[in-house]
Amino acid sequence: GVFQFQPGEIAKICLAIFFAGYLVRTRESLTSTGTRFLGMTWPRARELGPLLVLWLISLGIIVIQRDLGTGLLIFGMFVAMLYVATGKTSWVLIGVLLAAGGAFAASRVLPYVGVRFQNWLDAFNPDLMDNTSFQLVQGIFGLARGGILGTGLGQGRPWITPVAESDYIFPSIGEELGLIGVFAILCLYMVFASRGIRIGVAGQDDFGKLLATGLSFTIALQVFIMVGGVTRLIPLTGLTTPFLAAGGSSLIANWLIVALLLRISDAVRSRPRVVIG
Repeated sequence: GVFQFQPGEIAKICLAIFFAGYLVRTRESLTSTGTRFLGMTWPRARELGPLLVLWLISLGIIVIQRDLGTGLLIFGMFVAMLYVATGKTSWVLIGVLLAAGGAFAASRVLPYVGVRFQNWLDAFNPDLMDNTSFQLVQGIFGLARGGILGTGLGQGRPWITPVAESDYIFPSIGEELGLIGVFAILCLYMVFASRGIRIGVAGQDDFGKLLATGLSFTIALQVFIMVGGVTRLIPLTGLTTPFLAAGGSSLIANWLIVALLLRISDAVRSRPRVVIG
């Protein structure tokens, strides 16, 4: 039609709502007594079903849609909400192992994922710099040129890096605002995520608590994946940097997350207070 829309941006919100409702109903079975090992209680095999299903769905997104970022985001969000619902660290360890195993297998089987890992490990290889890792290297050079204080707003040359307005918006900002500027932006993201998690912790309603935590973690995970990717901390994946990167679908989805968090916060603040004495 006359506009384009990314369904994955709305899907992450719908899935967060679904996960919250599902975990509220199944919390008791997921927290049932399991096997004690290495100082942690590990779930029984039959309780691993939901996690394995989400893992397979995430792999399907990576294989069919060629979207590594969305697959990791959905799986990571579910693992985080599962931890909040059950309080078991073992779920996090199992989730990390499944994610690492899936990413390694995808890098060996899927060519486009393998190229991302190759660029991550050997970005400054001359054979790659003129081809697949050109974008990554240019972004790193832009961050380096910014230094501590940056070149100043409008004084940089971010257009040298391909898609500097979307995937590589963070190096573009880093070039003009420097290390101090990007650190301030990361602090704002940290405040946003911490306030969202605090809203969830303060809530009395289990559904609202899980939803607020899941949505806040989604924003934090997106920032980690994108900033980690452009700085070569982790392999680069295709996601948007919340509230910064160009993209109407992403912006609408992120403001919907803000609206939901504000609504949950209002419900927490307006609940009746019990006075003793």
